[in-house]
Amino acid sequence: MVRLVLTIFICFSLIPAALASAQPLDRGSIRGMITDSATGEPLPYTNVFLSNTTLGDAADQDGEFIIAQIPPGFYQLVVSRIGYHMAVQDIAVQSGKTTVSDVSLTVKAIEGEEIIVVARDNKQWKRDLQEFTSYFIGETANAQKCTIVNPEVLAFQRQATQHLVATSDSIIVVENMALGYRIDIILDSFRWGNGGGFYLIYPRYVSLEPRNERQAKRWTRNRQQTFHFSLRHFFASLAAENHQESYIVSRLGKPLPGSFETSAVMDSMSVSLVDSTRGLRRLRFDGLLQVVRRAGGSSNLYLNYGYVDFDPWGNIYPADAVKIYGYWGQYRVADSLPFDYWPED
Repeated sequence: MVRLVLTIFICFSLIPAALASAQPLDRGSIRGMITDSATGEPLPYTNVFLSNTTLGDAADQDGEFIIAQIPPGFYQLVVSRIGYHMAVQDIAVQSGKTTVSDVSLTVKAIEGEEIIVVARDNKQWKRDLQEFTSYFIGETANAQKCTIVNPEVLAFQRQATQHLVATSDSIIVVENMALGYRIDIILDSFRWGNGGGFYLIYPRYVSLEPRNERQAKRWTRNRQQTFHFSLRHFFASLAAENHQESYIVSRLGKPLPGSFETSAVMDSMSVSLVDSTRGLRRLRFDGLLQVVRRAGGSSNLYLNYGYVDFDPWGNIYPADAVKIYGYWGQYRVADSLPFDYWPED
């Protein structure tokens, strides 16, 4: 009998690229111009990046940008600037070609509402920050070496349901010394309470420079281990049809409220190919799917729409397709890797 203690629903912007291939592919690029939607004037030095990757740059003094050396595939192009609404575009990059994408940003309206300023040394704010950090960064081994560099940009409030809501008008900078990344995060939404929660973020990863060879080796080892313990690894092995080497998958029935029991071990998964160009596959099932790692750790998956699509690198579509219970539910920002990361052989 498996009882669910914690329900976790974490949502990243998951529109990654096809990052590896049996046959080498020429990389592509994206170029364009950032302008003000009202005046048409260029917006220099605007932040432009591909969400959940290490790929991106700022526009130049004329508002023009180019992101080069991009593996072919599908991405989310994120454009952000203080005082403007963020723009997110789904974009495809083709092998050896340059994709043109001009973006217009809209100025944020200034509303004449009352503004309540909360001192960042306020005891309640500090308690909220501690709670936010445990939910957002996590409490795993990686999380112990992960720090929010600029917590002062965060604001918190409590809803009537006692859910903790976090907001920020600035980029949240997280330094992960366990995996060797600085993560610049745009926080779209965050709400947590009553044993579960949800957040949507647009992160950009920047590889840190190791102090010495020992640290470089440790980061490489930690990245590989984090990947092989992740939900992404499960979907990648499912795409490669070798998931049985690492996982035992079972359907779960629901005989009593609040509890679940195994009904049948699945020797094979019902997976169909939905896009041969991208190698996109679809998994369908009702109820809960229990995934037990042979090396330890049990997770339950629930599909919000009755299906989930995934590519050969374990990236899932749509972003909010899967609810996670159990082992994988403990993973947060501290255990996340950029989508252009793939472990070495």
